[in-house]
Amino acid sequence: MSPPRPRSDSIPLQARSRSPMNSVSTRIILCVFLSTLVTTVVVSWLGITAIHEEVRARVEFRTRSLAVERRDEIERWYTAAATQLAASTSIGTAWHTQLLSELSEIESHEIRTFRWHSLAGESFIADSAGSASGPKDLARPPRELTRYFDDLRLRRSGPSRPTATGCLSNQIDLVTISSEVVATVEGCLSQSALEQILNPSAGDLAGMRILVADETGRVAATAGVRADARLGTMLPISEFRYARTGRLLDYEDADGHRLVASLSPIARTGWIVVVETDYGRALASAIAITNQIFIVDVCLILLFSILAYKITLAIMQPIEALSIGAQRIAGGQVDYQIPLPPNSNDEFGLLTRVFNGMMEKLRSSQLEIEQDRFRLAEQNEELQRANEVLAQLSITDGLTKLHNHRYFQDYLTREIKRVGRTQQPLTLILLDIDDFKLLNDTYGHAAGDEVLSSLASIMNDSAREADLIARYGGEEFVVLMSNTDLPGAVHLAEKIRMAVETTRLIIGDSMKPIEITISLGVALFDGNRRKFFSEADRALYRAKAAGKNCVVIADPDSPTTG
Repeated sequence: MSPPRPRSDSIPLQARSRSPMNSVSTRIILCVFLSTLVTTVVVSWLGITAIHEEVRARVEFRTRSLAVERRDEIERWYTAAATQLAASTSIGTAWHTQLLSELSEIESHEIRTFRWHSLAGESFIADSAGSASGPKDLARPPRELTRYFDDLRLRRSGPSRPTATGCLSNQIDLVTISSEVVATVEGCLSQSALEQILNPSAGDLAGMRILVADETGRVAATAGVRADARLGTMLPISEFRYARTGRLLDYEDADGHRLVASLSPIARTGWIVVVETDYGRALASAIAITNQIFIVDVCLILLFSILAYKITLAIMQPIEALSIGAQRIAGGQVDYQIPLPPNSNDEFGLLTRVFNGMMEKLRSSQLEIEQDRFRLAEQNEELQRANEVLAQLSITDGLTKLHNHRYFQDYLTREIKRVGRTQQPLTLILLDIDDFKLLNDTYGHAAGDEVLSSLASIMNDSAREADLIARYGGEEFVVLMSNTDLPGAVHLAEKIRMAVETTRLIIGDSMKPIEITISLGVALFDGNRRKFFSEADRALYRAKAAGKNCVVIADPDSPTTG
């Protein structure tokens, strides 16, 4: 009997209403949008990356070229200053002779460092390195040194340590005719000359700054756009120290302004020449092109999305009618007819007619299908019950109702794995009815079957619920005991043996009681499955040889008899 059809107002909510994201039209538009977006983003990213790399390469070339050019000029000037200082202090010159004469007149314990100030201003004043006292009449430096140095310092040889000058400096040893070093002359190179060297020809800077920094990163000289603001500031020397010469660096100053620069080290000084410019100014052309590409990308994405929406809308209207009809039919209105689209000769019209014809066939066969379903359910229930019976029969001995040999082997495998994990003891009792063949010959096989069944009952009454009792074959039975040591197994074996010995069995209609006995072998599992069963079998054989009706442990040195 078929179930009643649901009314149209009982159609599930998800069949009558639909999330916009589940709409095919929405997904088509979204797919076109994402495809256009991914394509434009990838192409634009590749183009923008190439443009930025090209612009950075140009900026890097300009800054690197200017840094190398100014470095070469400074190194030439630095070399010329060193040459002039060496010439002025060479042996035989007037200043060299005067300095040696005046130093020889000063006691060794007196002031060891002297300094000439304001050389460039033609004011040659010598004092004792920050002290108000000391000689004031040291020989005046030669006039030609004023072209290169702002001030000079004379440091006598001895235990005094050299002090940092804080400037780009040159030094040379003052030696006697016998090549003895008596003092060192060190001079700070002219700051004004250094700044003049930094200024290239007009138009070469083009918005860039040239900086000269010492070993710590402090800017000592500048030239170019807003250069004075950078004088005395600190450069990120840790980044500059490990940068490849000429490579365009990207960093921020103390005020957070983003800058790019190239550097070139001045040989033998530890100082560096840095040519820097503002990031926005250096990459202005690349940034402008990036903005234009972004605007074009947005326009393309919107254009393709609108086109996709219009095309999808024209396709989806007949599909929407089919979808509504399918939802009603899914809700149980199998008699619903999907209306034909306005243009019933296209693919959608053909699909609608085929769908309606299919539903007519479905309605005619629905009752038959429902009846078949009920019959199939009943047959499945019967089959399930039969399978359960067969499953139980496959592991049960039909005569004794104990587990059979097959189930015992499977159970033994699981127990051996468990013992391997837990290391708990596992014991086995193998037992056999004494003189069973004689009993069969005397009383018949039917009597033998009754004896086997009675023995199974005795064993079930004697063993624990956790112990597995199985008929191994013929008149042989096994008892597998988990978490039981050898004394416990022997105790159970004796219990079973005594229960059998004291039981009188009435076989058949003779009403004559008979007595039976059993022999038992006990073994403890030691990790070897084959040895486990063979030891129990040998113990059973020794029990038979010992006169039957006894329990023998697998260890031949510890037999137990009844």
